Amino acid sequence: MTIDTSAARVAGSGLAIVRGFVPGDETVILPAMLAALERGEYVGMEQYQLEHAVEGIMADPGCCAVSEIDGQVAGWVIPADDDLTVLPEFRRRGVGRRLVEAGRAIAARDGRDRLRLWVPRQPQAEAFATACSMQYASSLWQMRLPAEAMALVAEPVFPASTAVRSLRLGTDEAPFVALVNRIFLDHPSPLELSVDEVRRVHGLPGFDPATILVVEDVATDAMIGFCRVHLFTASDGAPSGEIRLLGVDRIWRGRGLGRAVTSWGIAELRRRGARSVTLAVEGENESALRLYSGLGFRFGVEWPHWTTAAQVVA
Repeated sequence: MTIDTSAARVAGSGLAIVRGFVPGDETVILPAMLAALERGEYVGMEQYQLEHAVEGIMADPGCCAVSEIDGQVAGWVIPADDDLTVLPEFRRRGVGRRLVEAGRAIAARDGRDRLRLWVPRQPQAEAFATACSMQYASSLWQMRLPAEAMALVAEPVFPASTAVRSLRLGTDEAPFVALVNRIFLDHPSPLELSVDEVRRVHGLPGFDPATILVVEDVATDAMIGFCRVHLFTASDGAPSGEIRLLGVDRIWRGRGLGRAVTSWGIAELRRRGARSVTLAVEGENESALRLYSGLGFRFGVEWPHWTTAAQVVA
């Protein structure tokens, strides 16, 4: 992949260029993300999620393109996080359009046929997306389970033909990645993991394999479901929980396993002291919406996603 840098890098020119992420950019990007969070621009996000996003960029610099004007970072695009951000002082100067094109190139490099970005339901943001030949595709919803509803969720009951355990580091990565990729193959929110990526995350300081439940078919020992949870301190200082990801293999759906792994996530976070639980779900996933609503989750933040064709930039 080649990022377009056709605008000359001339001090004082005021021209926007787009380049790849380089070491040191994180010292600008993370504080800028946190400032945007304070302004209310990263709706529904928490500080730890932005910190993890920057850690991901540093581990895979090719996943991010950066725009600069006169040597100053003006914005960035991270297709894997659906994020395109232009700093307030550099808006309406063509930065966003250049970053969309860079994002299309990164998406193509990653083997995706479309670039997907979060576009808030604001007239100016939607007008920009439309001008960049993007179209609304679907919405991801953040749902929240408050403390009073958490207390009513029963402990999980798994089918007798299954066994449950925590993730085993060093041996489970490959089958775990295969299961996740199989589950999310045709999902509205595309997700494709690699073994190297998972091992990097699992090797981070403080990673606890007990936060990932693995469900196996007793007859074959094959992984058929999973749930990953995370405990964090919310912006209001309260201990909060997130069901970060869960799934059940297609041939095992309709047997109550989805409810069991979700209930496990709630119960595990309850044991860890969480006072509320959040999760994200696609608005098109009607069965999941019924499941989560039945457990007491309520709709919160909407993250509308717009897409455009991925394209290699020569």
